[in-house]
Amino acid sequence: MDQFKYLFGIESASVKKTVILLPFIPGNALELLGVPKLAKGLIFAAASTETFTVIKAGMGAGFVGDAVLYLKNTSCENIIFFGACGLLHPKDGLDIGSLVTPVKTWAMESFSNILADRIEEPLCATPHEGLLAAFTQKTGLNLPGVHCVSFASIHEEARFTNTFQKLGAEIIEMECAAFFLAAQKTHKKAMALLFISDVLTHKPLSRAHAPEDKQRLAEGLATACQAIIKW
Repeated sequence: MDQFKYLFGIESASVKKTVILLPFIPGNALELLGVPKLAKGLIFAAASTETFTVIKAGMGAGFVGDAVLYLKNTSCENIIFFGACGLLHPKDGLDIGSLVTPVKTWAMESFSNILADRIEEPLCATPHEGLLAAFTQKTGLNLPGVHCVSFASIHEEARFTNTFQKLGAEIIEMECAAFFLAAQKTHKKAMALLFISDVLTHKPLSRAHAPEDKQRLAEGLATACQAIIKW
């Protein structure tokens, strides 16, 4: 068995031109994408349809970044990161279930540095503008561009809200900076499609969703999956 299949559960030759990379599988996303199940490798899980490959990488910058690096010698050209994010402060037009795309992401991914309060000038990463423009044009999806911070700790995020505000960040998640940088290193086109799962100031991740928020999440997930299929 070759290394790729051992790690991902599928042959490297079966990877399609477009890869949908997820840190976790939200709700019924596989069903909405027309993927019956994922083959399990040692670290990742994956499956290919006729038009794209789905990979579940696991949560965290290291897993997502490594998944992208392992795609270097495959037929993959475009990678869409499909995940969740938190809205740092209420913003007109955005709520739980809204879809957004990071156009600038700051890397604050070291858990150890966060605990030690060693926050220096963070590295900034960006998506591939051509892929993002082509995706929105072809799908017709209204996808607001936002500024993002990739942060390693859910527990500690409330302690750094002033830092996020100084950066101009609007959303928070864990993987996008590593994802964009790994894609640049492997010469892959990359963009992120994120749904808002919580609002840090008054609808935190630690609180159960109200019925109306559950409905908005389901609608946002369905819209995102429809756009991916259309793409």
